[in-house]
Amino acid sequence: MSEPDSEALQVTIASPKGGAGKTMTTILLAGEFAAAGHKVLVVDTDPQESASRWYRNSKKVGFALRHIDLISVTDVTALGETLKSARHYSLILVDIQGTASAAMGAAVAYADFVVIPTRPHVFDVDSSLALIRQIELLGGRHRTIPYGVLMNGVSGIDKNTMAFRTALAQLTKAEVQMFDSYLSQRPTFGAIATAGTLYEVDGETRPIKDARDQTNAVAAEIINRLGSAR
Repeated sequence: MSEPDSEALQVTIASPKGGAGKTMTTILLAGEFAAAGHKVLVVDTDPQESASRWYRNSKKVGFALRHIDLISVTDVTALGETLKSARHYSLILVDIQGTASAAMGAAVAYADFVVIPTRPHVFDVDSSLALIRQIELLGGRHRTIPYGVLMNGVSGIDKNTMAFRTALAQLTKAEVQMFDSYLSQRPTFGAIATAGTLYEVDGETRPIKDARDQTNAVAAEIINRLGSAR
């Protein structure tokens, strides 16, 4: 990760389809990197402001959200300026929705890595493949923007369904970059998306520990991929 005086690393979490878990993934990663001592800025570009509501709710009920700041930016020019000027953070997480979003170009063009959460279903995969094509176009002739498709909301039942196997085969056939890790469908994740982080909730229960193991694996994979891309 970057040192405080160097340029912040930027990870964009993008999904063209609602319900893919984009904001939840952003929140979980913010908590994970902050718990490791990195100063994190979450940039909420989604007009629904789900990440902003999480931040306000967390503060309201008493969560410190140590090492995490959040700013809501919907103007494209302001987004570009924010991404260029946030040097005192080690990591910027940009939460963005939709390939048609006006902020999409800046959020991806400045990114060091793009996380694409997707549900394990064919229609979701189709949308993710369209987003990948847009990412490749935004890179232009001289840059390949690193990305990874992250399976999200995976249940034990999903893994045994034809829909899951078909979606996985579709991604494999397209030769896209996928995460080895994934996020399960967990009530613990749903609770965190309302307020707090996995590292500020009370108790060391098995569900909390299992949830942390998953988010830690995703964060570690991002760090590894960032390292190999540079």
